[in-house]
Amino acid sequence: MNYFPVPRRRFRAARALLWMLLAVSATVNVVSNMANGGEGSTLGLTAGVVTVVCAVALTVRHFRPRA
Repeated sequence: MNYFPVPRRRFRAARALLWMLLAVSATVNVVSNMANGGEGSTLGLTAGVVTVVCAVALTVRHFRPRA
């Protein structure tokens, strides 16, 4: 018997949302840091934290064992 798992659309949507959020937050972080002359602003620091969280979440999702 062949078993073909059904694609999980919810997980694909979550992954796409994480990638979009990663790109937007990284862009905001770079623009904010360049506008402030390299000094950390609240907006830049927040965007940096969001970028790191998204990167970690995508890495965990990639290496997580699939059932």
